[in-house]
Amino acid sequence: MDSFNEASSVFLEWLKRSGAEVNPKIELKDLRNIQAGRGVVAAQDLSENELLFTIPRSAILSVENSILSSEIPKATFDHLGPWLSLILVMLYEYHNKDASNWAPYFAVLPSEFNTLMFWSDDELAQLQASAVVHKIGRQSADEGFRNELLPVIMEFASIIFAGDAQAQEKAAELGTEQGMMLMHKMGSLIMAYAFDVEPAESHKEIDEEGYASEDEDEALPKGMVPMADMLNADADRNNARLFYEQAALTMKAIKPIKAGEEIFNDYGPLPRSDLLRRYGYITDNYAQYDVVEMPFELVALTATAANVYFEARLEYLDEHDLIETGYDICASDPFTVQESVSPELIIVIETLLLDNEEFERLKRKGKLPKPEKMTAQGAEFLHRMVQVRLQQYLTTLDEDVATSVHIAGEAASKERRYAMAKQVRIGEKKLLKQTEMAVEQMGRDLMNSNASSKRQAEEEEVGSGKRKRSS
Repeated sequence: MDSFNEASSVFLEWLKRSGAEVNPKIELKDLRNIQAGRGVVAAQDLSENELLFTIPRSAILSVENSILSSEIPKATFDHLGPWLSLILVMLYEYHNKDASNWAPYFAVLPSEFNTLMFWSDDELAQLQASAVVHKIGRQSADEGFRNELLPVIMEFASIIFAGDAQAQEKAAELGTEQGMMLMHKMGSLIMAYAFDVEPAESHKEIDEEGYASEDEDEALPKGMVPMADMLNADADRNNARLFYEQAALTMKAIKPIKAGEEIFNDYGPLPRSDLLRRYGYITDNYAQYDVVEMPFELVALTATAANVYFEARLEYLDEHDLIETGYDICASDPFTVQESVSPELIIVIETLLLDNEEFERLKRKGKLPKPEKMTAQGAEFLHRMVQVRLQQYLTTLDEDVATSVHIAGEAASKERRYAMAKQVRIGEKKLLKQTEMAVEQMGRDLMNSNASSKRQAEEEEVGSGKRKRSS
């Protein structure tokens, strides 16, 4: 047995000792040949609602389950927040090596990453004008590590490096480039594998698609759930779901699964840019969730060029929480402006275009234009924005699609990263092109409708005049 499969075997044995129950009809498989690392595959047919595995809450790698929770004040963890707290715990368990309860689990977690955090400058440049480049957060993460996490590690070095005469020196080493990289790796493991661990009694509000809001997810404690994170994810082939119960987390099949089929979880409606940022890979199955961002700076630039940039209106929009760093244009099938363009963006545009009298009237009533009633002028404004946004990319859509986009090579190879970046930017440019055509058509339709209404009004006025003269 090679070391990869041996680590899987040791991990499964550890799971059982930890109180987990794993259905004998499933198995961990080596899927490196398809760049999927470890995956969970059905060894026999599985029926809908069949239990795949049960993980006791005590086996979750979390702040609550780590010995650190009793050694470091709760106020310190509260100050760090869910992300940095779990990174601290993982650093502690990682440095404990074989003495850690989770050592067999760490052995099956990746040590190399393909997420955008680890891309070189020339690789990131392939994303061109994609807004995802500004969401990587490398600088802010470094600041959080240096200003928040490192001081805690220095303060509690004798606990984190218990029994080590050089505890203080080892704590200081985490401030070096190598130490910061280790923190980034722990953060990347959390981003790619951790779950928002709902308490035994959840008070979280779930939307109609079964997802909590980002704010609520941020507030939840995070935990690494062994075995649950071995499942790869797929938007189309999702056939399993994790359920939170009083004493354990259970993974169940949500549809029949045939022997030999891989078992997939689902990350939710993520655009491919975020799939790449958070998990380091890309798949066409998530194209249905693609998004391109229209920066607020572009709104302001277009408004200035059109002489409709008004501070008073922006202040009023800000009072209504409508000034954002960017506004999304999302994929839809069939593509429509109403379904795809952020309603907040339409409201901002239409508010800027109002004549003074109408703006003051709406302001007195505390109201705003309705996003479903876009004007011809608003459509023209958005059309200009989209054209400028397309020009921010270094290549055109036609140039990108003229050459094939075949994702090949090793997971972290430059060839593979270039190809994945190209897919992201093609998806965004396609959305912009769809928006450009749809808004242009909408503008023509609105202008024709307005002209028709004007002619009808004039004809009615003439007819009314004739009737008066004849009488």
